[in-house]
Amino acid sequence: MLFTQSNAQRKFMDLIFERTTKYPNWDPPAEIPVGSYGKIDKATGNFIPKGSIYSNDFQSLLRRVGIDPESDEHRPKDCPEESEFTAWSKNVRRLELNVESHAGVPGIATATIKGTWQFRRGTTGAILIMNKPRIKTISQDVLGKLSSIEFLKSVHLVIKVFYCPAYTLYLSDKSGENINIALLSSAPVVAPLGTLGATAEVKWWSDAQAGLTRSGSMPDHCFTPLYELKHPRYSRAGRRSSISPERTGEDLWVTPHLPWTSLDEDGQEPPVFIDNDQDSSDSEEESGL
Repeated sequence: MLFTQSNAQRKFMDLIFERTTKYPNWDPPAEIPVGSYGKIDKATGNFIPKGSIYSNDFQSLLRRVGIDPESDEHRPKDCPEESEFTAWSKNVRRLELNVESHAGVPGIATATIKGTWQFRRGTTGAILIMNKPRIKTISQDVLGKLSSIEFLKSVHLVIKVFYCPAYTLYLSDKSGENINIALLSSAPVVAPLGTLGATAEVKWWSDAQAGLTRSGSMPDHCFTPLYELKHPRYSRAGRRSSISPERTGEDLWVTPHLPWTSLDEDGQEPPVFIDNDQDSSDSEEESGL
């Protein structure tokens, strides 16, 4: 199986979104900032930004819902750093990596992230791994106020973004191979005078022979492999039960679905067949023939 660029990207998004209800970024070095709004391109899967709630043009809308653009109230908040984020799709199993079988790989025994992933033959699977991710997110209070802006119902807003210094993503073919992945550390690098301590460089190692792999590692949290899109719920007058709790914050928003139907194992949309014979017979009945 040979994926086209757009088919590979859309299939990877399809698989990871199904597991996380978050949108994977096929090109993590290209930042997707919190507060940007736009749409997902159906043909490629790229997020197409139309603007940002932090732009000067958006300030009047912020003031209407009680947000002072001159304050830091609506700026994204930083969440505590996590050690690891790993997601894999259906038809994939994570197993413990056999260190003894890979003793020739320097540093694999002490790798902070390592594992074996088993893919089911005849199906396509996906893996996304982030090292030390940090989340930037719009606060619950601000999301509650932003939900009143009618314009945002016509677009998707980036409310949360994962930043990390190292990531790897993998999209399998249908051969059913097992792959091993590890994040290896090198000797600490002495920091320049006047900066904080020494840092260890890391690099990804994998023995994958098929499929598609993308990975990167840098000292800073400069990659954005995953993000959340939302748009405000459409109000339905008279539908709320008297005992239903009042929604606040993120509960006033919903996650938009991917803009394509379910993809097959090759990342293509199944063809839609139209029964022309049925249409013809219906026309004949209507005309009395």
